[in-house]
Amino acid sequence: MLTEQDAQDLMTTFIRLRTEMNASNDPIIVKEFKKHEKTCAEKFDYLITMKTGRYKAFSNYEDLKQEGRLALVNAMVNYDPAKGSFFWWAHKYIDTRISRSANLHTTIRFPLKVAKENAPHKESILPTLIEERYCPDKELDQAELLHSIETAMAVLSDQQRDIIHLAFGFDGDKPLSVNKICKKLGLSRSTVTKSISTSQAIMKEKIKI
Repeated sequence: MLTEQDAQDLMTTFIRLRTEMNASNDPIIVKEFKKHEKTCAEKFDYLITMKTGRYKAFSNYEDLKQEGRLALVNAMVNYDPAKGSFFWWAHKYIDTRISRSANLHTTIRFPLKVAKENAPHKESILPTLIEERYCPDKELDQAELLHSIETAMAVLSDQQRDIIHLAFGFDGDKPLSVNKICKKLGLSRSTVTKSISTSQAIMKEKIKI
């Protein structure tokens, strides 16, 4: 396990190399950044194991680990040292995504806060869904959000849009794991992961709610 200082040193180097790569696009720096990015992902991987351990009985356990790895990549890409330690930052990203994904596979749906604070379980009797009461304001907010998402996705490439649709189920289908997207589109894992991270960064800049 890494110490707090080890984690900060890794991310300091990560941010420095990324900045240099974006500024110069030098192939040597790009190669060095990719190598360090892989090193960071490997060294922080145990954070994912810590968060997925209690879901081993779930049939989608392997998918949850992939979701955790994707969350880790997003945490690294979006990390801001001014907002605290990377451990805190990564735990928030990983825990939130894994809890939400695990909750989608239970027969009883719980609010995210409840899902994160309680041990997961399944019921064999009739499934129960907790529905919120109709709220016109919320419906309007959701419509505006969907419009903003569609506008932001318009600037993505065809491949990026296909991957994002599959990853988040924007077409109303069940969100797919990175592995399943790779198989469906015939792409490598690194291509899919990078595409999702890049697309999210672009959309984050475009969406203004």
